[in-house]
Amino acid sequence: MTGAPERENSLERENSLKSRLLPMQQIPLLLPASCIVDVVDYSRPSGGCQESRWLLGEIDWRGQTIPLITFERINGGRFAEFSATARIAVMHSSIGNAQTPFYAMVIQGIPQAVELTAGDVQPRGEADSHRGSAETFRVTIKGIPAAIPDLEKVEQQLSAMFTDHPIDTA
Repeated sequence: MTGAPERENSLERENSLKSRLLPMQQIPLLLPASCIVDVVDYSRPSGGCQESRWLLGEIDWRGQTIPLITFERINGGRFAEFSATARIAVMHSSIGNAQTPFYAMVIQGIPQAVELTAGDVQPRGEADSHRGSAETFRVTIKGIPAAIPDLEKVEQQLSAMFTDHPIDTA
């Protein structure tokens, strides 16, 4: 029976999803690894939008100017001051927005790589599932509570901000 465990491990890897747990101030976010383009040190954004507390301004990334957001605020929660471990996750637009193909999100450390199979993700119980307005689900991954963000909703709100209220760069 040699080879059977190797075939099982190979099959599990084929049916797995490379993901990242992004450390946040309240609950980690679970995202497919393909959504995250880069993770860089935190840098203070320029500009800002007076109408939105979740749009912090813009940062320079690889010669491009991209918007910087706080997920906690867009999700209806509070965002405390920046910590010493704050980083920026550069995200690729999941809706194919030509105006904003990349945007950045403040995170609280280095994302953790996780390779997930269907059995690794469990829905949270009703009492633990108080999700915010920009989350699709609350889950537990290998014993770790996490939120799955609604990136389409986040990006639609971001797109609307740029259409309605361009960032003040003065």
